[in-house]
Amino acid sequence: MGYNSSCLVRLVVLAMIISCNLAPTTAISCTEAIEYLMPCQTFLFGWSGITAPCCQGAQSLAIASLSDRKSVCQCLKQAALSLNVNLDNAKQLPALCKISLPFEIRPDIDCNA
Repeated sequence: MGYNSSCLVRLVVLAMIISCNLAPTTAISCTEAIEYLMPCQTFLFGWSGITAPCCQGAQSLAIASLSDRKSVCQCLKQAALSLNVNLDNAKQLPALCKISLPFEIRPDIDCNA
């Protein structure tokens, strides 16, 4: 009986460890969101065309922000307005990088919707 209870305790501990490792990750920070788009800065300011590194960063951000789109939306909206991003280029970015978004990029977007 001692062997079975010892085995059971090990299984319970193992299950607890696995469940801890499967816990949801923390939300993406505003700084991290902006870092993903750093390769896009020349495009977003209207200084050059779209680049592969820009699209890679934007695609990675789209994946990383799935669980926290509201916060990322608020962050990028504020950054775009304060940095005078070329809004036409920002609107084109998802299509040019083949990213499907459930919303349109625009300066008056409601991030709470």
